[in-house]
Amino acid sequence: MYYSPYPYYRADWSFRQTGMPLPYSALQESMRIIHDTAAGESNAEAFYRRLLELAPSEEERTIISSIRDDERRHLQILREIYLAFTGKEVQVSVPISVYNEATSYEGALKQALYTKWRMIEQAGSILAAMPTGYYQNLLAKIAVDNVAIVSKWNYLLISLLHS
Repeated sequence: MYYSPYPYYRADWSFRQTGMPLPYSALQESMRIIHDTAAGESNAEAFYRRLLELAPSEEERTIISSIRDDERRHLQILREIYLAFTGKEVQVSVPISVYNEATSYEGALKQALYTKWRMIEQAGSILAAMPTGYYQNLLAKIAVDNVAIVSKWNYLLISLLHS
C-alpha cells in the first residue's frame, strides 16, 4: 500500500498527521485561551476581597494579598500579549465568572487551588504555541509564578487544617 505523507483525505488541516496542531492553529487556540483567561478574571477582585475578609490571621492576609498582586500582574501581561498578537484589546462583553461566591474560607481556598491547577494545564498549551523569544519568556515566568501560587494555596490549606 502506498503511504502518503500528506493525507489529502483528512478533513481537519489544523493538525499534523501525528495529532499535533500546526503552529498557526495552535497560536490561534492560544489567543482564544488568553482572551478567555483575561476575560474570566472579571470577578477575581471580588473573590480576593472576600477571601481577605475570611482569612483568620494577618499572615494569611499577607499571603493572599501577594497572590492577588501576582494575578493582577499576570493579567496585565496576558492582555499585552493578546494585544501584540491580535492588535485588539481584550473585550469583556459578558463577564465570565471563574470564581463562585466564597461562603467559607476553606471552600474558597479549595476553589482557588482548583482554578489555578486548571490554569497551569492551559499554560502549557499556550507556552508551546508561542514563538520563541520575548513572549514565550513572559509566559514561562507566569507558569513558574503559578506553580509558586499553588504552593501558597497548599500552605494556606495545610495551615488551616492544622489549626
